[in-house]
Amino acid sequence: MKKILVTGGKGFIGSKIVEMLSKDYKVTVVDNHDTYGIMTKVELEKLYKWRTRNWNAKNVQVISGDILDRLTCLQAFSHRPNIVIHLATYPRAKIVDNDPILGIPKVIGTTTNLLWHAEKFNVEKFVYVSSSMVYGDFKDGMKEDGKTKPKNIYGEAKLTGERMVKLFSKRDGLNYNIVRPSGVYGPGDMPDRVVSKFFQQAMNNDDITLHNGENKVDFTYRQDAARGIILAALSPVANVSFNITAGKATSLRTLAEKIIKLTNSESDIQDIGNHELYPMRGTLDISRAKDLLNYEPEFTLDQGLQSYYDWLQNKI
Repeated sequence: MKKILVTGGKGFIGSKIVEMLSKDYKVTVVDNHDTYGIMTKVELEKLYKWRTRNWNAKNVQVISGDILDRLTCLQAFSHRPNIVIHLATYPRAKIVDNDPILGIPKVIGTTTNLLWHAEKFNVEKFVYVSSSMVYGDFKDGMKEDGKTKPKNIYGEAKLTGERMVKLFSKRDGLNYNIVRPSGVYGPGDMPDRVVSKFFQQAMNNDDITLHNGENKVDFTYRQDAARGIILAALSPVANVSFNITAGKATSLRTLAEKIIKLTNSESDIQDIGNHELYPMRGTLDISRAKDLLNYEPEFTLDQGLQSYYDWLQNKI
């Protein structure tokens, strides 16, 4: 039975990955249990309880700690993982942009620490979960080999992480895959992200505020993102970058309108203009993931929003 290390394993995407993997694999989870100032510790623990409710507990070992700490890394790698899936990062790009002195070491330092240990412990494959923010501004049909020109510190830090992965691969022969998700949403999300924020405003009949309603995001349902990352981890395909998204972008205004209709809200939409640190984005080309990984997103945006709304109502 393969052993898999998942960093950020209690996070929004990571917890779903662990749920899916723990049915057939031994999984080691490392998580620092940080609220990032978004919610209280009590609220976070309640969210963790929901996220982990379907884990196959006998196949999961949880380590509480920071992977910037080498002792925590040694403890994690003492389980001798065959595969590492590195998700641990900040849940919002703006956290890194607002505090780069703290944020950059977290994004780049954790990756470097894991790569060093992965090489020392003869890991078969390292999966780095990056971000569509590495592209900067892009139009529909963006492929993985397109130009990368980040507009914010978070995107630059994630791109540097990708480069570190490739350098370790070139130097030490470490196999890797890089995954670039986009706009992941769904049940179990934190309350300070775009889709969750729009729902919160709509359910309170408050104005939905957005930056440039014409800007588009390739919103991806949590389960689809998790499955795509798992495919990148378990596939024999290696040393490739993949867009793992829905493959269909939606404008922020359309998203807001869908959420208002779904919730029967009386909210108005307030467009406050472009945000200089956030790129103008579009649809990401997922043909490579389809061809090489047999990845196929299962959830349309309407299906995903309905599922998320159902969860939010039960949560309340």
